[in-house]
Amino acid sequence: MGEKLMGKEKIEDLVLIRDNAILQNLFIMLQKNGADLEFNRSILNKAYAMAGRYIEDRVLEDSKANRAALASRGVKIYREEYQDDFIIYYHYTSRGYTDKFGVTRDVLRSEISWRLAGYISELGQALKEAREHAKRP
Repeated sequence: MGEKLMGKEKIEDLVLIRDNAILQNLFIMLQKNGADLEFNRSILNKAYAMAGRYIEDRVLEDSKANRAALASRGVKIYREEYQDDFIIYYHYTSRGYTDKFGVTRDVLRSEISWRLAGYISELGQALKEAREHAKRP
């Protein structure tokens, strides 16, 4: 039974669980940043807030897809997380098997940075396309 659970399906489940943790933490960071923007009186404050909301929406879309993938695979993540020094653990069940998944803070930060860079790049591409479309007669 142990070999079956440690096969390819198990690895895919763990990737989905990791992605869930990344997306949750990224969304929390974006919300905190959005709250901070309310107090900032920068001349570009509205532009920053709009960009932040665009990225939040994309993170929510990806989170929804991630949760659907987890549900379709029968994986349930318990929101109970606890920290052991530098590792954050998430409890989950998969096909009747209960375990915990740990991710280090450094890995989480690194993955969040990569994801955020991807969302920012996507936003930049959308702005570039909008600018090119506006120039067309």
